[in-house]
Amino acid sequence: MEQVPAQAAQPADKQDRQDRQGGQDGHARHDTPDTAPGTPAEPTHTPDTAPEPTAEPARTGHTPPGTTPVPAQAAEPADTRDTALGATALLRLGGMPGAAWTAGAAEHLFDGAVRHADTTERLAAQARALADRLGAEVVPHPSLASADRGAVLALRRRLHSGAAPGAPDCVLLERSSAVPADLAGQARALLRGAEAAEAALSRLRQEVTAEQRRVAEQAWRTACSSPVLRAFLDSAAPALADDIERRLADGQSWSGKQLRKRAAYLWRIVGRAAVKTTPRGWAGQIAALPVTDGPDDGRRALLTPGTPLGALAAIAVENVHLLRAGTAPADLSTADPATLLAPTPLHFAEPSAPAPGDPPGQVRCYVVDPREPGRLRQVVLRRTRVLESVLALLADGPRTLGELDRMLPPLSAPPGRPAVAPAVLRGFLQHLHGLGVVQICRAPRQHCSGWVPAETVGATGALPPMPAGDGSDAWFLDSYRRLGAGAAVPAAAAARVRRGLRIAARLAALREADRPAEPPERQPWSAGLTEQARPISEILADRLSADEPSPVRRRYTGWHSAHDPAGGYARLLAHLDAAARSGTACVDLDDALLDELGAPPDGATLPPWPVDCLLRPLPPAADGGPVAVLETASSAGVLDARFAEGLRTLHGGYGNSDAHRAFLSAVEERAGVRFVDLLVPPLAERAANAVRRPVTTRWWTGDPDPTPYYGSPGGQARYLPLDRISLRRVHGRIVAEADGRRVIPVYQATRSPAPPYDTLVRLLLAASHPAASYLVRLDALDAALPDRARLPRLTAGGDLVLTPATWRIDRGKLWEPGDDLFAKVRVLALLRRSAGLPRHAFVRTAPGAKPVPVDFASLTALQLIERLCAREAGTALLVEEMLPAPEGLLVRDPLHGGARVAAQLLLRLPHDQSPGRLAEAAAQALVHGGRHDVPGPPARRPAGTATTR
Repeated sequence: MEQVPAQAAQPADKQDRQDRQGGQDGHARHDTPDTAPGTPAEPTHTPDTAPEPTAEPARTGHTPPGTTPVPAQAAEPADTRDTALGATALLRLGGMPGAAWTAGAAEHLFDGAVRHADTTERLAAQARALADRLGAEVVPHPSLASADRGAVLALRRRLHSGAAPGAPDCVLLERSSAVPADLAGQARALLRGAEAAEAALSRLRQEVTAEQRRVAEQAWRTACSSPVLRAFLDSAAPALADDIERRLADGQSWSGKQLRKRAAYLWRIVGRAAVKTTPRGWAGQIAALPVTDGPDDGRRALLTPGTPLGALAAIAVENVHLLRAGTAPADLSTADPATLLAPTPLHFAEPSAPAPGDPPGQVRCYVVDPREPGRLRQVVLRRTRVLESVLALLADGPRTLGELDRMLPPLSAPPGRPAVAPAVLRGFLQHLHGLGVVQICRAPRQHCSGWVPAETVGATGALPPMPAGDGSDAWFLDSYRRLGAGAAVPAAAAARVRRGLRIAARLAALREADRPAEPPERQPWSAGLTEQARPISEILADRLSADEPSPVRRRYTGWHSAHDPAGGYARLLAHLDAAARSGTACVDLDDALLDELGAPPDGATLPPWPVDCLLRPLPPAADGGPVAVLETASSAGVLDARFAEGLRTLHGGYGNSDAHRAFLSAVEERAGVRFVDLLVPPLAERAANAVRRPVTTRWWTGDPDPTPYYGSPGGQARYLPLDRISLRRVHGRIVAEADGRRVIPVYQATRSPAPPYDTLVRLLLAASHPAASYLVRLDALDAALPDRARLPRLTAGGDLVLTPATWRIDRGKLWEPGDDLFAKVRVLALLRRSAGLPRHAFVRTAPGAKPVPVDFASLTALQLIERLCAREAGTALLVEEMLPAPEGLLVRDPLHGGARVAAQLLLRLPHDQSPGRLAEAAAQALVHGGRHDVPGPPARRPAGTATTR
């Protein structure tokens, strides 16, 4: 490879650029609006648990070597080992009421279209019957005049086609002696019925046209009157509101194409804010409530119907990607000596030639271009003494400019030569910073609004103030709510969730047992791993230089067809298929059925790890009914990570985070391992702050700068450089080690990392705790039973809904593109009735695809369905019942006049166990009866040494 001077940079290849548009989406992936048209101290580490320190130059200040300030919450409260793991639940709330979304409905129009279609069909049947009588009674009648016979035959042909007789036809029949009086009377009645139907059709067409205008105006009124929706609109499409106002001032009508397109976008963001609850700005809000512990109090619902919301607050944090990119790079030649510097997370030394003993000739860095924050590129630098000195000093974490000023001159000077002038070294550091190889550690600014009563916001129309300026993408806002007095999750309801989860876990294990193991060729990222330990940086450098495609992110695609026709999973599908054929509305899966199918026992399916259940609470039913829809069950500490700091700021603490940290610490003590938090920088502005999380481990690796992730300084944590981590295989499993100890990487961000960090994350997480990647998701049964037009709802022991009822709609039954508006309304109304579709549903183009909320009694459904069909080819649409429906929502918001708002509940299980109890089982899963043996010396390489190929 050609050597490149330090001043040169090589642009990234195509693979490096792939994720610039990529969503680093996980559980929030489907909630991003589309593009708008036109627009305390850490405990001291003891010798038996801390990795061995390496020799390094002394640092100044009060921060010990190898440590970096991190937030005060890093300190573990003294009593957290006895704190319940899930004593607090989180509500994820819709920012707009369900009524704002359903206000776009006009059910009477769709009912009218059905009635008109029924009337038309009835009249056509009457016309065909009349034609039969004409042929049997009139045509052969001898009294029928020859001059009238042709007219009667023509009338009979029209009647057979379903057309009604005209007035001249009725006169002909009434004056002919060959026509019975009652037959002529039927013809006249049929004419009057047809005229009435035509008049009704004319009225319906006018009403549909008027409704189209009303729906557009309604969306704009909502956007203008609701501070929540207007704030969401301004963040999602900053120029759209001004554009609409300008068009209206110019005299454009809502019936025009341009404003109709903008109204359709407004309705989509209303649906996002009213139906979906993934937190985003004011459109998705967070509230904390306790989980009661004690005897059964008779309350079996997760939430009491009518649970009221209270005051509002918001916390805004600077966009950590923009902060890191530094659109206006600082001048390090004149910067404050206290400025903290760190190297880019991914940089690898490479030999200049393959001959043994050759010195390293260059270093390859993956950096975000400071001048183009959305661009990821590779930078290849020639190795020099001064560059090696910089990398060596920064190898174990960030250092201040003052430290570098003191340490660099003697280290960078060749033997026998005078030290390099400080100004020259500052200039070199500035050059590295301009390339993105060295980055300034900046903690993002934060702004907390404090609590504002909902009544005040409702009266003034002003949400809690946020920082102004810097552009709409410069800050990420999370909004919070208080709940009314007494709001809590009852212990009995939480127990029902746990019972249902046990069955769900058994079901998921039965399904997974049928899935064939992934062949080795599908896992190229782990190729080359043997029982001999290799540094992670060396492995990663090999993978990135292999010019192979990035690992394909596996997305959930629903249930799969059975591979073993005689297995328990195949028999389960046959059971469900039979229920679907018989028209069963709901199938309950219980332990007895799963035992019969050979599912693993419940003790072998739930992991020895806290689990976060994402639930949609359901209203209590007279027959007891399920308490919630189970959306996902996943390893704890990820879905709530971004909000831990905000909850601590606003409520004075967040017990779940403290308990999770105590749990990891207890596992460390029992297993003799070290949990290491993997920090991966966001490579795009969008959703950048999803990387923020609380401090739950005493060590971190990856990005040496923790401030964008952990927030303001306060405590101490240790940085573990990637160079010090090695991987190897032990009894078929991948194990990570550092400095003579086994390390367990954990990753707490909800976003999937972009290349090349996705390869790093996949490598390290392969050595994580086996339970840390636990996930249960059981929707999209239709992928395994594609031939059924309707599939029943699945429940777990009557406690949880696992899969809502679904319908498969043939796209060929939809309207034609050229049909007028009323024809589309009529087709949709008749389709809904014939298929038995619910009024409110989620529509997808494929199993596991992004769900779109649709009100089938609203004209907005037409545009949404057309848009879905246009965006993805296919032969069918999948319709899933919306549970709960808007009228069954349990939370009321005084900000919207007490209207119902959607809610998801994040419940951590086991909610009533202490960290220590569960840690025993988690530790056993790692040690398998004995402590892990780490052979040989630590996998530490001197900073700046070359990788071995």
